[in-house]
Amino acid sequence: MLKCHDLSFSIGSQRLLKDVSFELAAGETLAIVGESGAGKTLLSKLMMGFAPTDGVQDGEVLFEHQELTALTDKQWRTLRGSAIGRVAQEPLSALNPVKRAEWILSRAIQLHQPAHKRSPSQLRQRIDELLLQVGLRPEHRKRFPHQLSGGQRQRLLIAIAIANSPRLLIADEPSTALDEQTQQQILRLLKRLQQELNIAMILISHDLQLVRDIADQVVVLKRGEIVEQGRTEQIFTAPAQDYTRMLLARPSFQRPEPVVSAPLLRVSHLTVKHIIDGIHFELALGENLGVIGESGAGKSTLAKALLRLIPATGSIEFDGMDWQRLSRQELRAQRGKMQFVFQDTTSSFNPRLTIFQSLKDAYLAQHQGQTHHVEPHLRQAMQDVGLDETLLARYPHELSGGQRQRVMIARALIVSPKLLILDEPTTALDQVNRRHIIALLQRLQAERHFSLIVISHDQGLLATLCHQYLVLSQGRQLAGKAHSVRHDMPHHDDVADANWHETPISRQVIES
Repeated sequence: MLKCHDLSFSIGSQRLLKDVSFELAAGETLAIVGESGAGKTLLSKLMMGFAPTDGVQDGEVLFEHQELTALTDKQWRTLRGSAIGRVAQEPLSALNPVKRAEWILSRAIQLHQPAHKRSPSQLRQRIDELLLQVGLRPEHRKRFPHQLSGGQRQRLLIAIAIANSPRLLIADEPSTALDEQTQQQILRLLKRLQQELNIAMILISHDLQLVRDIADQVVVLKRGEIVEQGRTEQIFTAPAQDYTRMLLARPSFQRPEPVVSAPLLRVSHLTVKHIIDGIHFELALGENLGVIGESGAGKSTLAKALLRLIPATGSIEFDGMDWQRLSRQELRAQRGKMQFVFQDTTSSFNPRLTIFQSLKDAYLAQHQGQTHHVEPHLRQAMQDVGLDETLLARYPHELSGGQRQRVMIARALIVSPKLLILDEPTTALDQVNRRHIIALLQRLQAERHFSLIVISHDQGLLATLCHQYLVLSQGRQLAGKAHSVRHDMPHHDDVADANWHETPISRQVIES
């Protein structure tokens, strides 16, 4: 069904993809894996006709014996969304922010099925069916994208991709923002739909372990080149390359030592109408809090309420200040002390500014008058998060999802905060860069002495970084208070296959 032969892509003197070749039969699943920046998303865009205009493409891509690289824009518009569906990596930026889910889905259906006339009731029934298929409720069709959680937005994208029963589905990190239970539900859904409709599927992921049960064959990319490819079982049981073995390796970190210091944050009865209710906890300087819960539990809403990005009631005492009572001017002056790394990397940057300009603006916001020596600080910030300083000249869309996520961490740390809130900081990262980010946060925290609030489905990350944890379910705090992490709590390897609500972390809270 799909054949890629010696596909290469270059921008200027930089070769981003080199001689990529593979074949995919109808009904099969190909997983493309590799670390951040390996070229996975670029490869998926080339197969959808979204090649960057300033690049040069060589090689061929054949879909059902049709040469895709020779298609006109009009031919691509006919093919995309009907014969070939795609689940984008960044759900918030891929959805129209001023349209409800119902409008977005109905447009996807009607645009590619003009000959199939549906009455309003039939169209609504089809939309409800699609929502239920991806784990959403029919009432979600009335919501705007910003009213959905990250996981709900991603499921909406999957509903759009399967709306017209495509023959090929390209899923770019389709379960990145989801908790482990929902991840498995989405992957099982994709596999079931594939089997029922005989769809060929390309699954792009930084997590090699995630694709084991769904992929028939695996392609491992490194810096735009294939380093290994073969049947899935062969890749997992007898990997031929050290790079593949490194991607398969499980990380191992020591748990954090207890912190004894002055209180930094006290939260009491924090409530956001209809979303979270009555949250309370305390956090000392240098101490880390993990927040865990299913998609839609209110984790990101809690973070936004702490930052005063959305209205909330209750008490927030931060660094000796009544955070809720600060005026707009006072809050602006204190913003640097509490920083946020957002879950959605694309919508968190101004697309018209280079990375240099984005970091510079963040630095100058807290270091006014220090314009003469900005560049060395920005270069050091990039090095701190493991990125090449040459990326400073690029725009956000020219970086991979993992690279953007690391730039966001650099931007937050450049103002030396006392509290850093991270919303799913490792979801877009492969095992190699995940280990790097964890080690980076541990080193920087030891050097600069700040606190962390980590929102994540990654239990290995929480067990490694966090001294206490908070479990949310449907906007409520389980067990009524935050709990300290027990030193005998199993590590990530022991709970990797468990659902979030069945893990030792949350089970201890529920039983207490």
